[in-house]
Amino acid sequence: MINITLQENEKENLIDDLLNILVKENEQKLPPNLTKADKRWLLSNLMFARSIGYLDETFLNKQDKLLSYENLSSKIKRVCDIRFKNRTAFISGEIWEFEVDALVVFTNNLLGVLDRFVKCVDNTLSLRAGLQLNRDLAKIMTEDNGLISFTKPYLVKGYNLPAKNVVKIVLPVLHSSFSEYEKDKLKTNLNNLLLLAKKENWKSLAVNLCDFPLNYPTDVLNTIVVNECKNLNKRYKTKLNIVFVEK
Repeated sequence: MINITLQENEKENLIDDLLNILVKENEQKLPPNLTKADKRWLLSNLMFARSIGYLDETFLNKQDKLLSYENLSSKIKRVCDIRFKNRTAFISGEIWEFEVDALVVFTNNLLGVLDRFVKCVDNTLSLRAGLQLNRDLAKIMTEDNGLISFTKPYLVKGYNLPAKNVVKIVLPVLHSSFSEYEKDKLKTNLNNLLLLAKKENWKSLAVNLCDFPLNYPTDVLNTIVVNECKNLNKRYKTKLNIVFVEK
């Protein structure tokens, strides 16, 4: 994340520049008489639609300035301000607000919910981190021949987020009950997550305990995730400060 300060007119100019690039790319024209709020809403929608593929450096530089400024203008939650007990803390908030070594989110789809009108953690992270996040995830999918692992934590940079990295844990689509199969996959994935944290020498982790994939029992998942992370943190002596993010 770029530490940047913008004047209001500079922010408006960035939004106009980004909109013009995207509109021209789509061979369209901007509707007349757009308000500032209209332009920012339209930019988010066009960016989401443009999240995979070639990304122009000029566009990315302008995007990074805008997103870093907007994220810095929000209430960032820093590890140094959090009170931990046995290296864990439970805090209400939005997962993207935490300034940690890595954010951990759970999803059914590595690229998130491919509907820009759905408000969820996946979509919010994509729009606040920048288009590079989904580009990197798409590259991982290509390298893995489109095969998704339910035991591999997927790691990408946080780009314009306060967090340095984002980790996505993919859960199988749940058609019926939450069986031992899904539980075993989740526990193995969490085990690999803590091994990754130790390898990367991370000191802090924010784990999302809400907005789980469809049909998953939130209470059961919360219990498994919290207990496994606590136990594995001790077992591997990772000395991680783990924030469990609740609504």
